[in-house]
Amino acid sequence: MSSVLDAVGSWPAGLVLAVAAVVLALESGVVFGVLLPGSTLLVALGVWSAASETPAVLPIAVAATASVLGALAGWARGHGRRAATGSHGRLRARVDPAVRRARSWLATQGPVGSAAVLAVAHWAAVTRTLVPRVAGGAGVPFALAAPVIAVSGTAWATTVVLLARALGEQVADDASWAPAVVLGVVGVALVVRQWRAHHSDTAHAG
Repeated sequence: MSSVLDAVGSWPAGLVLAVAAVVLALESGVVFGVLLPGSTLLVALGVWSAASETPAVLPIAVAATASVLGALAGWARGHGRRAATGSHGRLRARVDPAVRRARSWLATQGPVGSAAVLAVAHWAAVTRTLVPRVAGGAGVPFALAAPVIAVSGTAWATTVVLLARALGEQVADDASWAPAVVLGVVGVALVVRQWRAHHSDTAHAG
């Protein structure tokens, strides 16, 4: 375990953060982002920051900024597609019907309900990708969506990175099997949750 952490810690910070930023921006900003492992990537960032002794504020700032900007781009695309009726691509063709139904529902929720949905959505796979787009299409104003997404996205990135970093520091300080098992369980649980959420969403869309 110590050798694995040493190898992870040796990865170039610029490359790690750049790749993470691209993946997280795509995950929250484009439709095929539902297939990308956003939460799992944050866990990896937390472990990497501990192994490389990189201050936690750096991966948190990069992750939060990328994810929030991606979500705001998704809101903008949804806002621009309010009158659109066509779909292109197999994934979009499966996702768009669910997006349209959700858009109609969210339009009836009012400012408080819309803010609550946006805040909660950033903490779960699939909804992190689709809800900002739905909100834009439902007419949720940017002045409401932007601060809610910014606060929720930053809180999500901070929580997951710090939790993973704490577990990673435990592994580095004490190379026993228990912290490694805990970290593995967290990673597997996140992957399974994303897989189940994706299949549930595509089943409903179909």
